[in-house]
Amino acid sequence: MKAFISALIVAILLLLGFWYYMNKKCDEVKNANNLAIEQAVKAAIDSVNLHNVLDHPRVQSHVFPVQVKKEPIKTKKKTTPKKEDNILLDKRDNQKYKTVTIEGSVWMAENLNFNSENSKCYDADEKNCDELGRLYSWNEANVVCPEGWHLPNDNEWSKLINHFGGINQAGKHLKKGGNSGFNVLLAGYYDKHGHYGKIDESSYHWSATEQNDIYASFKGIYGTVDNVGTYTYNKPDGFSVRCIKD
Repeated sequence: MKAFISALIVAILLLLGFWYYMNKKCDEVKNANNLAIEQAVKAAIDSVNLHNVLDHPRVQSHVFPVQVKKEPIKTKKKTTPKKEDNILLDKRDNQKYKTVTIEGSVWMAENLNFNSENSKCYDADEKNCDELGRLYSWNEANVVCPEGWHLPNDNEWSKLINHFGGINQAGKHLKKGGNSGFNVLLAGYYDKHGHYGKIDESSYHWSATEQNDIYASFKGIYGTVDNVGTYTYNKPDGFSVRCIKD
C-alpha cells in the first residue's frame, strides 16, 4: 500500500511538472508571437511615415517661432564693414546699395529693388519699394541679382546666422538697430493669390536652396522675437532678396 501511495505521489508530481513546463512554453511562444506582430506593425508604420515625408514635405507657414530661453551664447567678434566694400552699384538701373562684410563674405545690407518683370511692391505701392525693396518669387530671385552677385544658399545663410549666435538669437543682431550692419527691415510678403501681409511684423528672405518642385527654403526674421526661422515655402510667393557677392 505504501509503495502504491509513493508511486501515486510521484506520478502526480510528474504531471504537475509537465503541466508547469507546457504552460511556460506556451507563454514563451505567445510572447514571441506578440513581439513579432509588434515589430511587423512598427515596420509598416515606419514605412508609411517615410513615404509621407518624401512625398508630402512638412511646410512651415508664416508663424512666429517659439522663443527658446537658453543660457546666453557667446557670440563671435562682430566684423566691421570695410570701407572699400560698403557700396554696390547696380549698373542695370544705377541704384546703389549699402553692403557689409561678415566672415569674409560681402552681403547686401539692403533689400534688392531691381524692377524685374514679375516683382512687386508691397500693396502695389512704389513708396514701399523705395524703402523696403521689391518682393520676388523664388524662380525670379535666383536670376535677379546683379552681375557678380547671387542669391545665397542655406549654407551661406547658416554661416551668417551662426556668426551672430545661431538661430535662437541672431535675429536681434540682423534686424535694423542690431550690431551686425545687416539692417533687416520687416518688409512682409505677398502670396500667389495676390494677398499681402506681415509688413512691420516680419521679413522673409529667399534662399537658393530648393526642397522640390514646389517648395524652397527661406529665412524669417521677426519683430517680436530674436529667433531666425528656417523654413520652406511655396516658390510662387513673393519674399525679399539679399544678394551675396560671388
